Order: sequence, then C-alpha cells, then structure tokens
Amino acid sequence: MPTESRKNALILSGGGGRGAYHVGVMRFLEEHEWFPNIVAGTSIGAVNGAALASGHTSRSLWALWQRLTTDDVQKTRWNLLEGNYLLDTSPLRTTLQEHGWVDFERINSEEAAVHLRVTATEINSGQLHVFGNSDDVYPSKMRRETIELNHIIASCSIPIVYPATQLNDTLYWDGATVANTPLGPAIDAGAEEIVVVIMTPWEDGADNSPTLPTPNNILTAASTMLEWALLASFQSDLKLFRRINELVRLQVENARLQATNRLLMSQLRGEEVILEDKDGNGIPDILEEKYHALPNPIIVAPQKAIPVDRIIRYTRDGHDELFQMGYEDARRAWKAAGKAVEGES
Repeated sequence: MPTESRKNALILSGGGGRGAYHVGVMRFLEEHEWFPNIVAGTSIGAVNGAALASGHTSRSLWALWQRLTTDDVQKTRWNLLEGNYLLDTSPLRTTLQEHGWVDFERINSEEAAVHLRVTATEINSGQLHVFGNSDDVYPSKMRRETIELNHIIASCSIPIVYPATQLNDTLYWDGATVANTPLGPAIDAGAEEIVVVIMTPWEDGADNSPTLPTPNNILTAASTMLEWALLASFQSDLKLFRRINELVRLQVENARLQATNRLLMSQLRGEEVILEDKDGNGIPDILEEKYHALPNPIIVAPQKAIPVDRIIRYTRDGHDELFQMGYEDARRAWKAAGKAVEGES
C-alpha cells in the first residue's frame, strides 16, 4: 500500500466546479516541500484526492482542470417532472475514466501515492460512510475496500442537483451532506500535521458568518443550502477536535504531576530512580507514549464568498481565478501558522 509515513494529511472539501481552488493550494504546498501522505476528500475533493492517489501532482492535475468544461461533468435532463434530480452526471463518469483523471488499479495497489479516504452519505439512514484504500491506524468505522468509480461518483452526488449513486446495493448522496471536511477520517488514518481546504470564508474564532448572495433560481437555492451545511459540519468537527486536544493536554499534565510525585517519593525513600525523558519536556517517555496532542490544523479558506453557481459551472476563466485564489489563500494561511514563505524574509 502507500508509503508507511502518515504524518501529513490534506483534507479537501466539496464544492463542485470550485475544485480548481484545491489545485492552487496544492501548488503552493508542493513549492514549500509539503506533500500529503493521507488525502481525505468529499465530493470534488474526492475527485482531486483520487487523482493524487493515482499519482498526479498539482501540475498534471491543473492541466486536466484547464480543459474541464461543464459539458464534461453534467448534462441537462429534459424531463424534469420525472426523477428526483436536475442534472445528469454521466459525462463525469466518462471524463474520469477516459481523460486520465484516475487510475483505479494504482489507487488500490502497493503503488498508490497516498492513503485515500472518500466519503458518501447513505440516503436511507443519513449515515456518513468513509471508504479507504488502506487500513486505519486507530479503531474506526472506515470501510477498507477496492475503490471504484462509483465511490467517487457517490461522493459527488449532490442532493436534488445530481442523481443518487448505488454502491454496495445501497444508494448514496454527496458526503458533504453530512461532513464536508472529513477531519475525523484523516485523524483515524494516522494524520499528525493537517491542512484543511474549505471553499467558504472562514475566520477562526470570528462570530460573524460569511454573507452569501440571495438565490435567484432553484439551483442556486440548493447550492446555498448546501453551502451552509458544509460550513456547519466543519465547525462541529473542529470544535470536537479542539476539545479532544484539550483533554489530551490535561492528561499530559496529569502524567507530568504523577512523574514528579513518583520521583519525590522515591527520593524520600532514598531510592535512585531514572525516568528517561529524551525530548526534555518534563514528561517521562514511559508515560508520554500514551498521550499525543495534535497541532491545530492549518485552514485554507477564501477571504470572500465564491459565487454558489460555480458549484455547477466549469469554465476556463473560472478555473484560472480559483486556482490563483487558492494559491494566495494557502500563502496567507501558511504564514499565519508561523511557517516560512518562500521569497519572504
């Protein structure tokens, strides 16, 4: 399976035609020698994640995005009175299979470039299912199975807009319906340093939410509804992540106090006790092994709302704009995290 290292995880949110934003972020990260070992993606994030697992870099993936048009992804259904969706995604199947986006043989082999996780929502239960091409490090409900085209299409099946996808005798909608930014699956897979890419404005700790334009048709209404769901799911995930980290920090502090107490008691009894502390942080290694807090994820997000109709529109000009936006937002987030930005003193 993929490389044994699982340190770096890239989480790619949903957003349809706005997926070129992901590629701009990838380009910045590659230029700064940061390469993912784990990629967890939802919807268009699952598409880009599968492309990375297939061996694509930001440059080869960008070449594909530059040629991608709306007609390569969807087509209009002429009888809107039948069925429960508006647009047919059969062109996306053809594009992914025939235009070099994904190599499922490699994704499911020892040559897979990354540990891949994709999400989809079971229609009848509302449960989020995570599918992966490798085992998780920690106990989880992730399903390790052969990743196929339907896994990716299921993750892209936006309710109302696109048809549901059958997978393993079950119908699925877009994973973003429940969790747009699969933070948990990346941690279960063994991630330590995490970069999250979302395509909704995000200011950590801010009370004010982004303002989106008023929808003017059924498609933009559905997209706006999805937009708010996407942001809410990430806020919930991040809050849980920080609570768990705080619990770990309390456990670490408790371990430090226990070690100090043990040392003092031994000294009072005249015993010589050596508790190895290789990193010199005051916590004996034998105790510290049980506790491991993760650094806060680096969150890359746009500073202003991207028009929701971009979810279903794929144009060369739009891709160019989003790619550059993703690159610049990655630079801003990288610098805010205290990391060195190439070319800046």
